Amino acid sequence: MEGHIIDSRKKILLGYFEANLEKLFDKRVSERVRALTFNIQAFTTNQQHPKFMEDNLITLLDRCLISVTKGSGDEVSLAANTIGLMAVTAADRAHELYVESLPVLFKVLNHGSSCSKIIECMILLAFFGAKNCEETENSMQQIWEFIHKISVSTGNENKHSLSILPAAISAWTFLLASMDGRRLSYKYWRGAISYFFRLLEEMDEEALGLAVCEALTLILETDSLEKFSDRCSNINKDEIIEKLKNFILKFREQDHDQNQDYNEELDFIYDVINLFEDDDCPQASINIRGHLLTLSTYSQIIQFNYLKRFLGSGFEVHMMGNKLLQNVFDFTPKIHVHHEKLWEEPTVTYFVPEARTKKTRQRLFMSPNSAYNKARTQLLNKNRDLTKRGSISE
Repeated sequence: MEGHIIDSRKKILLGYFEANLEKLFDKRVSERVRALTFNIQAFTTNQQHPKFMEDNLITLLDRCLISVTKGSGDEVSLAANTIGLMAVTAADRAHELYVESLPVLFKVLNHGSSCSKIIECMILLAFFGAKNCEETENSMQQIWEFIHKISVSTGNENKHSLSILPAAISAWTFLLASMDGRRLSYKYWRGAISYFFRLLEEMDEEALGLAVCEALTLILETDSLEKFSDRCSNINKDEIIEKLKNFILKFREQDHDQNQDYNEELDFIYDVINLFEDDDCPQASINIRGHLLTLSTYSQIIQFNYLKRFLGSGFEVHMMGNKLLQNVFDFTPKIHVHHEKLWEEPTVTYFVPEARTKKTRQRLFMSPNSAYNKARTQLLNKNRDLTKRGSISE
């Protein structure tokens, strides 16, 4: 399997996982990178081996954390990505990963070009592993501290920091989307709205503008504006809506037509704001392999988009088979068992010219021994037998 793309239709043998775990102890960077790449492919396609995860979860986590803290370049990004995928797939052990990883990851948060991946890893651990609102909000605070730290950077450091800022704000927004506005602390987020307003006025960068608009729109939905306002003055709903609309309209007037994705996402935010003005909620329906997923809040749409971007081609696979992800969206795909010609009305076709008599029709269709009634009896017996065996899916 080495050097090949994993086939999501085939089960991966336990031995492959064990062999790649051994490679993470190798002194050669190339071998460790190869092993991490294997794990990412396996976890993305939701093919992690249950016994391997049960026996080696913490060992794998330790090796990934060592790669994050002592590695460089691709190894750091791949290790962080692997830990994030472990959080998505670890089910009842996600909190264990959260407790072991967060302190280590926060210390290396300024790790150059891999910073965005480390942030992504941290918030996925918090999203799936935090046991309560306090733990989630603690992770939000760590990201918030980092956001303010890079906002005041200068020179070349500032140029690099600004490239990370959109990812950091999106990560913070993703965690906010998992919180009940009523449970948010009154002391942590004071001034957040004013800070986002300043970013909209001072920064002319597409990704940053979109990230800030998403954050402000989600703050609107929390219905807890007083927790995000300045201490001396509360910003009301109309002020936020006006600021967002003005920014989006100004953005569209400028020469940004080359990036259609940003335009479409900002247009969607504009539509969401209009719904909020009418005290309505956005809704979206997504077809996932023939099963309908309904999103009825902006928070759910934020979560859906973030997880879909992270899992990429593996998103649908996880939605169909990963209970942890299904619980996030209250999504239960129905398993249909198909049986040939179940519950159909039996029919028998005859050529019956007008000359046929009434007695003939009675003999063909109404007699207990008619072909029609024999076919009907056979189907009823078949359906009754299948029902007893519980083979028919509702």
